[in-house]
Amino acid sequence: MQARGLSAARAVGFDGDESDLDVAAGLLAPDQENTDSLRFSQKADILQTNAALVTYTRTEPLSRLLPESLFSPVELSVDAAARKEVVAILSATGSTASIEDGILGQLIEELTGVSEVDATNLESLESTVVSVGDLLDELGVSDLTALADEPLLDVLEAVTTVVGEAGSPAGSVIDDLTSATGLNGLDAGAVFDVVSGISVSEDSSFPLYDFVNSIVLNSVRAANQSGAGLLQLELEDTEDLFDASGLDLLGDVEITLDLMVDEPPRIVFGPARQDEAGDWLTNVRAADISLQANIDVGLATGELTSLVDTLSAGLVGVSVLDDIRIPLAVQAGGGEADLIAADCARGDNNTVNLDFDTQGSVVAIETGTIDTSTGAVVPDSLNATILRLDAPLLPAVETCVRGDLSVSLPHQSGVQEALQYYSLHCPDGDCDEETLTDSSTGSLGGLSVNLSNLSLQCESGGAISGVLNTVLSGLSAPVTDLVEGVTGVVLESAVSPLLTSLGADLGGASVKVIGASQQSTQLIENVEQ
Repeated sequence: MQARGLSAARAVGFDGDESDLDVAAGLLAPDQENTDSLRFSQKADILQTNAALVTYTRTEPLSRLLPESLFSPVELSVDAAARKEVVAILSATGSTASIEDGILGQLIEELTGVSEVDATNLESLESTVVSVGDLLDELGVSDLTALADEPLLDVLEAVTTVVGEAGSPAGSVIDDLTSATGLNGLDAGAVFDVVSGISVSEDSSFPLYDFVNSIVLNSVRAANQSGAGLLQLELEDTEDLFDASGLDLLGDVEITLDLMVDEPPRIVFGPARQDEAGDWLTNVRAADISLQANIDVGLATGELTSLVDTLSAGLVGVSVLDDIRIPLAVQAGGGEADLIAADCARGDNNTVNLDFDTQGSVVAIETGTIDTSTGAVVPDSLNATILRLDAPLLPAVETCVRGDLSVSLPHQSGVQEALQYYSLHCPDGDCDEETLTDSSTGSLGGLSVNLSNLSLQCESGGAISGVLNTVLSGLSAPVTDLVEGVTGVVLESAVSPLLTSLGADLGGASVKVIGASQQSTQLIENVEQ
């Protein structure tokens, strides 16, 4: 920096010594005591800086006529600081799959009491952006930092006005949300995370979809905490999930999913810079979500009867008593990304480059239920009486499914991701969002489901021998395949897409760049230090 500063100075006529010119990196930010002025603070760590200060010092005689022995020379000094920084607008609020699958509409209906949310209105969220400048003007606040302190309901009303009043498709959705559970008393900081002291162009914008998604999950969290407990979700077309499963004994499957939000996602505005402690200032986190899945697996009577006939040579009759109940508790969260580098646009170039350090979600999948008061998992196990076996001259035997079901998914270590050539300005004023997704997101790579210590003999059945023992031994492997197979399909084809649509990837992490702001280089002479 010193060499480049000296070279630039000499290019415009500087003829002094190198020691006369001092170049220092530091932070140019609003003064804490007087936020209307900027103050420069020199930093030893370049990762904490956003500006450079150039100080020119030289010694001049007080007078050309009077001797220096009588009048000592004076030291003259002048300085100027220049700031240039990219502020990224980031989100991890999930994909629009929650619109396509009806999940977002379900949640809004449940939280607001609206009988039916118009699908067209929901789809309009994808193509609607909110201008930062218009939103600030509508609320009468000076900057985004002040916006984060505004009541959330006031922000909702302002957004409704900005996007076209309640009569427009997008405005209608926002208007419905003003009556959602638990929003009263929250401030906009529940949705917006703004790094203090940043400068964001008022031409910046953010997608309405990400805003609505965050609002909805904040409301779900409030509903969970209000005593209403978990929020039940309905899944459509679940029978199609198992078309390619190849599970011989599989009959009907019923799935209910109950949702708890521990931490909603937020829209983040921040630079690629560290704080005094060495932590990155701009961190975007996925939602922390718990999901309770109750799976009732029915047995295919025809296939089961045929298998028992084969195992017993037709000597044993079989009756189906009950479904196999699989209780699953899934806790996903912790997926996050730090903005660790940003290359500013320069000259006639309109793009910036951004680098991220991502960390995959920590996922816990257990057999059990979720305690609505604490959010903790209450362990449970497989325990169902499923069959009655009848053999000539022998007492009838009831068959149970008891065993330990374990599910594991490897945790992904940190991965660095780069976004190249992201446009600052677009001809239509609406730059495309870019999603950075690590290799594990959505794939459930390494998912392992294991049913161990399986017992098919009910505890009260006593010792079993002969043909009945042969039947139970022959049923062990297909029942194990059935339980493990159904669990894997539900996690991969139902639970994972649902959580991803709400912004909680199973084992992975994704971050959306939904905008970037870079104001013109600021040059300030005689800056306060």
